[in-house]
Amino acid sequence: MIYDGLAKYYDDLVADEEATQKWVDFTTQYCRGKKILELACGSGEISNALKQVGYDILATDFSSSMIQRLNQKYPDVKTDVVDMISFEMNEKFDGVLCYCDSINYLSSLDDIRSMFQSVTNCLNDEGVFIFDMHTQDRLEEFSELYIEEGELDVPYQWTIQSIDQQIHQHFAFFEENHILQEQHIQTVFDHTEVIKLLNDLGFSCDIFTDFIHRGVQAGEKLFIVARREKC
Repeated sequence: MIYDGLAKYYDDLVADEEATQKWVDFTTQYCRGKKILELACGSGEISNALKQVGYDILATDFSSSMIQRLNQKYPDVKTDVVDMISFEMNEKFDGVLCYCDSINYLSSLDDIRSMFQSVTNCLNDEGVFIFDMHTQDRLEEFSELYIEEGELDVPYQWTIQSIDQQIHQHFAFFEENHILQEQHIQTVFDHTEVIKLLNDLGFSCDIFTDFIHRGVQAGEKLFIVARREKC
């Protein structure tokens, strides 16, 4: 399973306090309610930061290894192992979050539709669903192989390359007498098809590019703020 082996190196590889603050600021700007469900929370940097500013947050991820990592770091954050493609909650939330291009780990629009239905079922009336996704520009950015090499506790190599509508990432950690490897594949979707799925479920949507630019513009990520219309 992805992120099982990577979990112990994840923070050293991608932790970014400045980026975490941007996620917090974006959330506080567009999510007024305080009861939050976070999908694909990873090791919990954003989850904990949101808790610190007053959100009642349930942090969830499909990887039990990432949840264990979160629990070790932030024992006061509520957690659960949840498959974001299809899930049921026994409570309602003011907001659902899915950050850090996690939605791109879904492989089809059918999976996205299933996820959106699950989100709809656990949102309060007029609740908000906030997520981000790769832009088409990312495919061009990684059309040529990108290689990052360095040292954490062990030497590592991280490669990224786009193939058709997918972004392929390969991680290798050169542990003593062993190479730990993970392969991640993300699918880049047409944002108009994603928005249509939300509209069909009764959401109205605002779109931003790279946190601050309204509408679809050149950039790395689209941020969708989807509000559930009052029933």
